[in-house]
Amino acid sequence: MIARLVFFLIFASISFSSYSSSKVTLAVENSWPPYSNNQGNGISKEIIKKAYHAVNVEVKFIVVPYARALHMVKIGSADGAFNVTKQANTERVFNFGEEYLLQAKASYYYYKDSVFDFSSATNIPDGTTIALILGYEYGDTFQQNRHRFNEVRVGTQEQIVQLILKKRVDMAIMFDEVAKDTMTNMGLKHSSIKQGQINHQSDIYVAFSKINDTKEMMSLLDEGLRRVKSSSGK
Repeated sequence: MIARLVFFLIFASISFSSYSSSKVTLAVENSWPPYSNNQGNGISKEIIKKAYHAVNVEVKFIVVPYARALHMVKIGSADGAFNVTKQANTERVFNFGEEYLLQAKASYYYYKDSVFDFSSATNIPDGTTIALILGYEYGDTFQQNRHRFNEVRVGTQEQIVQLILKKRVDMAIMFDEVAKDTMTNMGLKHSSIKQGQINHQSDIYVAFSKINDTKEMMSLLDEGLRRVKSSSGK
């Protein structure tokens, strides 16, 4: 009986040690405040840290531009990246868990005296010049129509705002909370540019590598997110 008890305690100790030493490397973008600022800090990172902490997983964060973050996951130099929209074209490249980090709305933005007010990407005329962030996803409907537009892809939200203010593009798509935060940090009123109708609402996820074995880390994140949401009453 004593031998069995000793064996059980040793096994439990080994199992706990293995579980608690689990590690995951995530690439985080540097231009999506308040979700992820230029240091990679923000709402998304805090959610991930709490979720993985709840299941005893250590997280290493690598702060890079968004397009670079996605590339790192594609080639396996990072286990995952956030903040990624789960849609048809991203599901072909990455693995996604069941639980999203958060939801975010994105709208069309125009220079202040623009007459444009589109309700869907299907209504935007061919050849329209649109400012977007490198590597960002803007929903399945936009993805299906993007071949008709002239995209100006840039690295930061500030560049998008400047392009609108200087009328170098016809329009842009920005996530609403990101637009507000960016313009506040730039010392601009939100009314300095014209906010239009909603392009899409995204469920924001961690996208995991199809090259690395990330099934366990994906499953543990789902479990951690469920615990965090349950404890917060969401």
